[in-house]
Amino acid sequence: MSAVNRLTARVTTGLTTMSTRSRRFYLWLGALTVVGLAVRVFYAYHWKWHQGIWGDAFYYHYQANGLAHGDGFATYVLHKNGTVTAAAPSADHPPLFPLYLAAYSVVGLDGFHAHMIASCLLGAGTVVVCGLLGREVVNERVGIITAAIAAVYANLWVHDALVTSETITIFMVAVMALAAYRFWKVPTWRRAILLGIACGLGALTRAEVVLFLPLAVIPIVWKLSGESVRKRVKLFVVTCACALLVMMPWLVRNLATFDQPVLLSTGFGITLASANCGITYHGDLLGWWSIKCVGPPAKGDVSDLDKHYRDRGLNYIEGHLDRFPVVVLARVGRMWELFHPGSPWGPVHLDQKIALDFIEGREIIASRIALAQFYVLAPLAVAGGVILWRRRVTIAPFVALPIIATFAGVIAFGNTRYRAPAEIAIVGLSAVAIDAVLSAVQRRWGRGGPPDAEPEPEERELVGATNPAP
Repeated sequence: MSAVNRLTARVTTGLTTMSTRSRRFYLWLGALTVVGLAVRVFYAYHWKWHQGIWGDAFYYHYQANGLAHGDGFATYVLHKNGTVTAAAPSADHPPLFPLYLAAYSVVGLDGFHAHMIASCLLGAGTVVVCGLLGREVVNERVGIITAAIAAVYANLWVHDALVTSETITIFMVAVMALAAYRFWKVPTWRRAILLGIACGLGALTRAEVVLFLPLAVIPIVWKLSGESVRKRVKLFVVTCACALLVMMPWLVRNLATFDQPVLLSTGFGITLASANCGITYHGDLLGWWSIKCVGPPAKGDVSDLDKHYRDRGLNYIEGHLDRFPVVVLARVGRMWELFHPGSPWGPVHLDQKIALDFIEGREIIASRIALAQFYVLAPLAVAGGVILWRRRVTIAPFVALPIIATFAGVIAFGNTRYRAPAEIAIVGLSAVAIDAVLSAVQRRWGRGGPPDAEPEPEERELVGATNPAP
């Protein structure tokens, strides 16, 4: 047999093997997605089905129904007789989550339970994206492990039944990380555009997610091998331009609607005021928030209120700069389960973290499961990051996410749900570490490498996959 025929036979066999692996991968991914949806719906039905509609859930639920009825983005008021009506224009939160729920309201699925299930469906979608992300970063087995963790990790599914924006933020952050890794492998203009669109949509879920552009995209573009500096700059500019284009309708609407300049949301002011006063700078609520900090509201529209509360919070910080570093450490410690973390099994009255999470809407059982899983996965995630770095695989997308979450905690307060963007990094990197352990065990017992190892160079060339050095 000639060399050409041998190569042809080898490539054909390789592609057949890859096709078999891909079918197996998607079967596993589908099954794990079903498991993830079942976990979310089970928690929603058995623990949160009869919860009251309050806080952020009130905003998103009624905002979605208002959008479906043509009221636009407005403030909704609950009257004493139980009716809810639209009032003045609002921008308390970025728009993507109420727009997602509005798609269900338009077709008649406008009840709170319908929105709860819609949120669970989106959470199950995160399982799919996590599986694709793990496959993109390493291989199909890592993709399956990533999806498996995402299906059962409580710090992902606990948000879905609450009908809060963390669900769509987690989903979009996973999409952003996937787009970033695809762009890093093959930095084409099309992939730069898709990455920009993903970043723009991510910023429309939570404002701080826009930091992914400087924290993740710049390092990726800077490290692109074989590209001129001029092209790298152009790729980054195109990515940012696409992100801005996606955000532009919302930005223009806000700038044209309110008295004070508003970009992505008006929620920062009241958050700043509620987290900066004597109650949160000393005592048991150090690094947390209190409604007692807010004080009386000002007159005007929501942008005037936002400015009033923002000035109140900043004035308190300015007058207590000597205490501020301690407060920041407490906020970061609370977010990362290092300051009064509680335990998965101790009495509730001794577990401050569990109690505070309960106030935020989490059931005690969910908080305990989430805490136990976090303590297992977080060290694995650190190990996974080291493994990727040693393999010369960029870790910029994963490193950016905990930085974004920590930044949110520093400027707001140490809320566990503010850590939502970082959970994707924890899931993805811990899967890499688990895969490395499995590979070491297989080698130890003489079974060779993982069954879903990377294809041969000839196969990579045929399927268009490249893996440039970072």
